[in-house]
Amino acid sequence: MRNIYSILILLFILSANVSAQTINTQVIRGQIADDISRAPVSGATVSVEKAPELTTITDNNGNFVLQNVPLGRHTLKVSFVGYEEQVIPEILVTSGKEVILNIALTEKVNTLTGITIKGRGKRSINNEMAVVSSTSFNPGDTRRFAGAVGDPSRMITGFAGVVSASDSRNDIVVRGNSPAGLLWQMEGIDIPNPNHYGSLSSTGGPVSILNSNNLGKSDFFTGAFPAQYGNAVASVFDLRMRNGNANKSEFLGEISFTGFEFGAEGPFPKKSKASYIVNYRYSTVGILNTLGFNIGTGTASPQYQDINFKIFIPLSAKSKFTIWGMGGPSKINFWGNDADTTKNDNLYGNENENMKTKYFTGIAGTTLETNFSDKTYGKLSLGISRTTENILHDSISVESREAFRDWENNYKTTRLSLAYFFSHKFNAKNNVIAGVNSTLYHFNLFDKKIYGNGDYELIRLNQKASTALLQAYAQWKHRFTNKFSLNAGLHFQTLTLNNASAIEPRAGLKYDISNRHSLNLGYGMHSQMQSPVIYFFQSYVDGNIVYSNKELGFTKSQHIVLGYNYKINPTLIFKTELYYQDVSHVPVERFASGFSLLNEGADFGIVRKDSLVNRGSGKNYGVEFTIEKYFSNDYYFLITTSLFNSKYKGSDGIERNTAFNTKYAYNILAGKDFSIANIPGTFSINARVSGVGGKYTSPVNIRASIANGNTEYDEVIAPYSIRQSPYFRADLKFGYRRNYRKSTLEAGIDLRNFTNHKNIFIQSYNRRTNSIVNQNQQGFLPVPYFRFTF
Repeated sequence: MRNIYSILILLFILSANVSAQTINTQVIRGQIADDISRAPVSGATVSVEKAPELTTITDNNGNFVLQNVPLGRHTLKVSFVGYEEQVIPEILVTSGKEVILNIALTEKVNTLTGITIKGRGKRSINNEMAVVSSTSFNPGDTRRFAGAVGDPSRMITGFAGVVSASDSRNDIVVRGNSPAGLLWQMEGIDIPNPNHYGSLSSTGGPVSILNSNNLGKSDFFTGAFPAQYGNAVASVFDLRMRNGNANKSEFLGEISFTGFEFGAEGPFPKKSKASYIVNYRYSTVGILNTLGFNIGTGTASPQYQDINFKIFIPLSAKSKFTIWGMGGPSKINFWGNDADTTKNDNLYGNENENMKTKYFTGIAGTTLETNFSDKTYGKLSLGISRTTENILHDSISVESREAFRDWENNYKTTRLSLAYFFSHKFNAKNNVIAGVNSTLYHFNLFDKKIYGNGDYELIRLNQKASTALLQAYAQWKHRFTNKFSLNAGLHFQTLTLNNASAIEPRAGLKYDISNRHSLNLGYGMHSQMQSPVIYFFQSYVDGNIVYSNKELGFTKSQHIVLGYNYKINPTLIFKTELYYQDVSHVPVERFASGFSLLNEGADFGIVRKDSLVNRGSGKNYGVEFTIEKYFSNDYYFLITTSLFNSKYKGSDGIERNTAFNTKYAYNILAGKDFSIANIPGTFSINARVSGVGGKYTSPVNIRASIANGNTEYDEVIAPYSIRQSPYFRADLKFGYRRNYRKSTLEAGIDLRNFTNHKNIFIQSYNRRTNSIVNQNQQGFLPVPYFRFTF
């Protein structure tokens, strides 16, 4: 770690010598558009709050430029006749990068003299149809929040109703649902798991491929999401990449938990309105392991790299074309004989096993956006993705410590996606969206279990197959007044593999009691296909291969949410939501047991079960509270609390706790910027305290574990009957930011779990000691970071 600090200090000194002279102003530029038609708003007034001299008017294309904006944090106001005023807080202006904003305005239903209607605030989302269980993802929060380490998935766990499955992974658990119920979207198309070491059946991983430096403002939904989204029963992360700066070249160098990184953006080609942005990074985690800091992978050294990019080309005043992509390889090897047998904090490896893994994820796409008129907008998206997952697993003899191959898998998947989104605004009161979203899947799956040192092999998967998921949707919104609105829609999807289909109604009501109080009600029926590993898992009858899961239908879920928002003052909000979720058609075993796919994702393993039927059920219900102070007067805070219950029934009809029923979760996040006399720059301190109720786990089946030489859990008689101790973690982050002539330096350290609290992860059987051992989650881990923009 001293080497890391030495590098940071050297970079700090070199950066300080770039120029001692500071430019105290920067440029804010961007575009103002109608939130429905995406048509540019010409003649809108854009001003910096508390600085009336910094005011400008948008041009014919809705573009604006504010020159000579002082460095620091600012609030922007946007107004135009006939539209609700929009207020954008917490805009950080530094000398290293220009600020580029895309702002949407909502047209008023009627204009009332003397009454100012305020637009949505910081957490306003891109999707106009959402009224409940939604929030915006701001990339800056991933760098600000303690413990987030630049990862959008880890950052989002600070919000109500969201917890992480474990410290060493970023799987997102929402309202007691399995993380497998999450849908990832990028630029309008469904995408595979965007994480390094992410398995085919999961939605998370240890490290995200997503780069917060490339991402723009995005939406996150925790329930009753709009008709635009399908193939998900729990949550949706709708991501967007930002455009590069089309006016000047800018660069970035960064060292952080996620990697050594270099980024660039600028006009493409020079003096054009087209732009590019690209960021490449290579893993830092392996270096931390080499220096002796255990991050939950024992002596193994993770290696990964990735690239994120976007090219933006305006074809005309009404059409624009983009090319975007992200991805990269990752690999890690675990050698059982190298494991430290005095510790039980290796969440991936095992002293009695070897595991050699290789992964690759590549995702790319294009979009064509067209403003057909000032009321009609269309977006065509095409995408392709490729994922590979290869694992070789050995069992190590307790006596000789010799390794024998006992299973292996090789999964390859390809997706081809086409989506079209259409919106039309009839008038200020009525608008409609409609679209299609089609994905062609091709699978090449191989999985085998090996017995007796190669004497016998059981092929569990050996399938090359294709299928398509076809989706269509439409949703209409009517605004009775500026304060009262209704939206209603339908989503349809069908899977060509077995002709499973679903028609799903969606609806939402919003009533603004006043400028400070509002009520929201949302309903949605949602469906999701199963993992291809489930569909194509092989069983044998009289020596013949049988695909007993191939006819499984969609898992289905109905959400109903009631919400209340209270804007205490312009920078302080209170929010609460009451929700109920009924889950049906869940795959369970044909014979009576406590198994259910609702618990998928509770550990790192892939579910391999045959003879499943859609007869299981579940329910999630609870209440959430949020109080948030946006950044003002140099500080912010976010406090969230969730109280909930999550139950399921297997084929035995017995109601049990799900693996994700922690009963409660709370988060306290806060931060402050401050200066020290005679020392240039800005210091910051950010903290996070999180608590989660104990998870329910299944007891270790001692007899079966001894007989098989591996950990076997009782998932038939008493699954998820043992509750772990509550989870607690505190993170602390210290930072420093200094502006130079044309650059900005940021440096600091993120102290993850700085109290070194011992949180249990799982119990397992150790055949060497013939005992049950507890594996703990991540201990104290200091993560320094350095960021230089110029």
